[in-house]
Amino acid sequence: MASDRLMRVPARQTLADFIRHCRERTSPESLGLPQVRRRRTRGLRREEVAALAGVGLTWYTWFEQGRDIAVSDDFLHRLARGLRLDRAEREHFFALAGRETFTDGAESAELPLSLARMINALDQAAYIMNSSWDVLAHNKAARILFEDLTLPRPNMLRIVFFSDHYRQKIQDWQFAARLVLLKARHDYLTGGKSPILKSVLDEVLQAVPETMEWWDDPEVLRIGDMDITLRDAQGRWRSYRLNILVSEDRPGLRIAFYDEKVVA
Repeated sequence: MASDRLMRVPARQTLADFIRHCRERTSPESLGLPQVRRRRTRGLRREEVAALAGVGLTWYTWFEQGRDIAVSDDFLHRLARGLRLDRAEREHFFALAGRETFTDGAESAELPLSLARMINALDQAAYIMNSSWDVLAHNKAARILFEDLTLPRPNMLRIVFFSDHYRQKIQDWQFAARLVLLKARHDYLTGGKSPILKSVLDEVLQAVPETMEWWDDPEVLRIGDMDITLRDAQGRWRSYRLNILVSEDRPGLRIAFYDEKVVA
């Protein structure tokens, strides 16, 4: 029987854990609060966060404890500002609170020819994927870098977690795979909880033991640029800057290209 790992922890408890993590990692000094010699708790006290959010201590405590209370979008925005959440964390926070701020909607299966022509004109390895991490188009350099792109209906999540070629090519598979999972988790939680992406993530979570712990990691990452080191056909390590561009007209499409870093 297939397990539903994505719903393993009740939503309110996950939200409570995330808020507590953000409160404990925030220093009073970073918010201009007066220094106190002795603090029994890490980071901010609950009363300090309640004041930042403009609510009473009891109300905030109930919220952090995951109790069944109704909260407004205004409260969530004030809390996010008070805790200095970055964009990825805000998106994650709102998704956990049941406010899906970013949704894909129905994406057209047709890929704009202009984007396909663009990546084919590049010397760097480049591919285009959708919000389910399916690769819709790729150029010759990308096929050389990632052999699995030649398979039918390639998906980057499946390549990262199930491809022997990828594991042999990447310098630090666990480091890279964890980042990829957190980014895909963010896409799932903030992108309308796509059943297609959910299916791929369930497949990964059931097959790869390490991912069970990574899924519950409080760190929040959204898809974006990163450095990566890969082995070339001659066995030499090469460092790349993975750049992610998003289509203005089709925000569900991501253009990824690998710019090799030249060592001076």
